[in-house]
Amino acid sequence: MRFAEKIDEEDLRQLYFYWLSKKTSRFPPPRSAIDPGEIRRLLPSLFIIEVDHEQQRFRYRLAGAEVEALVQTKLHGRWLDEALRSPLREFFDEGFCIAAFDKKVHFRRNTLHLAGRPYIRYSRLLLPLSETGERIDHLLGCIKLDGEINTRNPSQVEEHEITISDVATFELDAYEMPPDGVQLRDDAP
Repeated sequence: MRFAEKIDEEDLRQLYFYWLSKKTSRFPPPRSAIDPGEIRRLLPSLFIIEVDHEQQRFRYRLAGAEVEALVQTKLHGRWLDEALRSPLREFFDEGFCIAAFDKKVHFRRNTLHLAGRPYIRYSRLLLPLSETGERIDHLLGCIKLDGEINTRNPSQVEEHEITISDVATFELDAYEMPPDGVQLRDDAP
């Protein structure tokens, strides 16, 4: 099965194909190749993370309104470990580490149970970016909400819980190309 077939959320699959179209070698494309204007309709759910290899930290350089609404805090310009509290921080950090330090594309579908809120289902895609081709310096990501699930009284959730329902990753040398006719940009016919 191709990696794209594991991504069942259409906007995330389109972002994946957009990212693939920007590659120039077996390494991921550089941050400079990504033009948010080309994928405008995804901006509310898009984020770009700067990777600090020395400190193994992640800083949000772009965070759309849907991303900030999910975690209930402003993210732009903030370090992940300063913006999010446990267990959200560790959960996000784990996926970011896989994409940045293991050089893998990472897709995950989750159910998030936040204290005082209904369950939230969402899918997230992390795509590595590299200016030099030697190490990952940014991550392009997107979160798509599947909606709230009101199956449990939100007041009964005392602590944050996260359930992972599906994870898929692949090594960066396993590139596939988008099928012919796939629309990659907002401005494409």
